[in-house]
Amino acid sequence: MTDGKPRFCLPFRISISLAFALITVPLLLAVIGTLYVRNVNLAREVAVDLIERATVDISEHVEALLVPLARVVDATTTLAKIDPDKLRKPETFQYLLTVLESTPHAEMLYVGFERDGAFFQVRRLHPEQKRAGASNERPPPDANFVLRTIDPNAGIIADISTYIAKWGQVVGIERRPPVYDPRSRPWYRAARDQAGLSISDAYIFFSTGQPGLTLSHKISTDAGASIGAVGIDISLGALSEFLARQRIGKNGIAFIIDNNGGLIGYPKLDSIVAQKGSELIIKKAAEIDDPRIVEAVTLRSQGAGNQFVAELENGTNFISFTQLPARFGKDWQIGVIAAESDFVGPIRTASLFMLALGSAALLLAVLAILYVSDSLTRPLKRIVGETKRIRQFELGGGLGVHSRIVEINELANSLDAMEAGLRSFGAYIPKALVRTIVSSGKDTGIGGERRTLTILFTDIQDFTRRSESLSAEEVFDQLSSHFTALSRCIFERGGTVDKFIGDSVMAFWNAPAADADHAANACHAVLRCVAVNDALNVELQAKGYAPLRPRFGLHTGDAVVGNVGSADRMQYTALGAQVNLASRVEGLNKQYGTRVLVTGIVEEQVRDRFLFRPLDLVVPAGTSQIVPLFELLGTRDGGPDAATETAISLCGAWSEAISTYRDREWSKALDLFRRFAAAYPADPVAPIYIERCTRLLENPPPPSWDGAEHFDSK
Repeated sequence: MTDGKPRFCLPFRISISLAFALITVPLLLAVIGTLYVRNVNLAREVAVDLIERATVDISEHVEALLVPLARVVDATTTLAKIDPDKLRKPETFQYLLTVLESTPHAEMLYVGFERDGAFFQVRRLHPEQKRAGASNERPPPDANFVLRTIDPNAGIIADISTYIAKWGQVVGIERRPPVYDPRSRPWYRAARDQAGLSISDAYIFFSTGQPGLTLSHKISTDAGASIGAVGIDISLGALSEFLARQRIGKNGIAFIIDNNGGLIGYPKLDSIVAQKGSELIIKKAAEIDDPRIVEAVTLRSQGAGNQFVAELENGTNFISFTQLPARFGKDWQIGVIAAESDFVGPIRTASLFMLALGSAALLLAVLAILYVSDSLTRPLKRIVGETKRIRQFELGGGLGVHSRIVEINELANSLDAMEAGLRSFGAYIPKALVRTIVSSGKDTGIGGERRTLTILFTDIQDFTRRSESLSAEEVFDQLSSHFTALSRCIFERGGTVDKFIGDSVMAFWNAPAADADHAANACHAVLRCVAVNDALNVELQAKGYAPLRPRFGLHTGDAVVGNVGSADRMQYTALGAQVNLASRVEGLNKQYGTRVLVTGIVEEQVRDRFLFRPLDLVVPAGTSQIVPLFELLGTRDGGPDAATETAISLCGAWSEAISTYRDREWSKALDLFRRFAAAYPADPVAPIYIERCTRLLENPPPPSWDGAEHFDSK
C-alpha cells in the first residue's frame, strides 16, 4: 500500500478469473502432485523388486550353469577313485565325449594323473576356432571334437590329438613330443590343494581366446593319497548371453564381478577381454567401456554401500550389489543398474499429460468466466469512465447505469448524486480551480524535506540597461523567448524550474523526482542553455536587437525542498544556505567575466565526463567557507556540447599556471600567465591573475595565506 492505495490494480474481469485460478490451480497441482509422488514411489518399489528378482534369476542361472558341471566332475572323480586304470583305457574317451555332449555349456573335460603325468582330454571344437590339438594348428574342417592323449604307459610317449566328427569317425590325427604336464597346471594344483570342488578365477582360454572358468576336483584314495585330478572348462559366453536377455527396465544392465574386481559376467562378451602386450586378459570392472559400471563400482569402493541411488551419465540410477551364494566358495558379486527414468519416466509423462489436460480445462473455465463476467463489468466500466471524466471536471447529465446487481445500482446512484453536487459546487467558484484540485487527486499542505540538490541560478548581463532602450512589449517578448528556451533545456534534463525572478531563473535537480545523476544532468542542461541562447541571439541580431548574455552558476548541496507559504497560497521551492551559495556563485561570473561557474562539489562528481578549468578559491559574500570555483567548458564524450580543441589546450596551459600560482611561485606564475594571455588574448581571467601575481610579488602574503579571494558584495 502507498498512501492508503494499492501498489497496483487489476481489471474486475481479470480479478475474478485470477481468483478462480489461484484457487483451482493449487488444487489441481496438489492432486496431480500427490498422484505423481505416489506413483513414483510405487515405480521405485517396482524397480527395487525387479532388481531383486533379476539378482535371484542370475544367481539361479549361475547355479544352473555350474551345478551340472560340478556333478560331472564329482561323478568322474568318483569313477576314477573306484577304478583309476579304467580312465586310462581308450574307451574312457567315449565316456568323456558322452558327458561333454550332454553338457552344452562345457568346453572340455579332462583327467590328469599324479603318478606319471598322464593326461586325457575331450574338447569341443567351434567353427570359428583357429587352433586346437597338441600343435595348436587349425583343426580339420569336419572335426567337431578333439581327443587328446598323453599316456607314458602306451609305449610311445607322445602328445596325440585325434580329431573326430563323432564317436568312431576319425578325421585327423596329430602327434608331437609331449611338453604338457597337467601336474604343473593351475587347475591341477588348485584341485590338489583343496578338499572338494575347486573353481578357478576367470581367465582367457588359450585355444579360443574367450574367457572362461575351470571346475576341478582331486582324485585320491581313501587314505588321502593323490591319484590325479578331473577338470572341466566352461565358457563365460553362456553367462553373457543370459545377462543380455535380462530386462531390467529399458536401459538396465546386470553384470558379475569376482573378488578381484574382474568382470566375469557382462552382456557383451567381447567387451570384457583386453589385449595386454602379447596376451589377452579379462578387464577389471573399473576398466570396462561402460561409464555406468565404472561409476557404480567406484562409488561402492568409496563406501556407498551395496544398495544406493546415484547420478550417472544417463541420469538417476538404482544400483544394487548382491553376493552370489557361497556354495562354490567364490566371493562373486551380482551388480544390477536400473535407470530411474525407465520406471518413473512413463509416470512423469502421464502426469504431464494430466497437467496439460487439467490446464486446458482450467483455461476453458477461465475463458468461460471472462465471458460471463463481461455482463458484470460492462456497467462497472461505464462507472469508471464517468469517474475519470469527473476527475477532469467534465460534468455531464448523469450516468444512467442500471444493473440487476444491487451493489452496482447503489454505486451508480451515488455517483449520479456526487456529480450533481459538483455541478452545483462549480456554480460558486471558478471551474479551473476546481478542475485542478479534483484532477490532482492529492492533498496539499505546507512542509518539506531535506534533500541533496544541484541548484542553478541564471542572470542576464546588463539586462536593466539593455531594457531601457526597448518597449515593455519587446522586453516581455524577448524575456519570454529566453525563459522558454532555458526552461525547455532544464526540463529535458529532468530539472525543476523553481521560479523566474526578473531576468533570472532558479532551477534545481533531484526534486521532486529523485535523480541519481543530478549533477551531470544539470551540467548538460547548462551547456544546452548556452548553445540554445547562442542560437536565439542569432535571431535577435538578425532583427536588429542586441544579444542576450546570460550567466550561470551551479552548486550541489543539501536544502529543504517542499511547499512554502500559507494555507491560502503556497509555492514549491527550495530553501537553505546552499541555495544562497548557488546564487552567489552565479554572481561571481561578473567578477571573472565568465559565463558558467560551478563549485568544486559539482566538479568532483562529474569531472570524468566534463571539461572544467580550475578558476579560483573564493569566499563568497555572506559566507565564511572557501569554495573551489571551476569554469564549465564542455563535455568530454563528444556530442553537440563537446569541449573544443581550443578549450582543451587552454585548460592544459591554464592548469600549469594556476598550479604554480597556488605553490606561491609568483614570479614563475606571472611568466606563465603572461604567456597564457598572449596565447589566448580573449580570455578574461588571465589579466586578473597577472595583476594578483604582480601584487603578491610586491607584497608577499603571510605564511597563513590560504590562496582564497574574499568577496564582500554579490
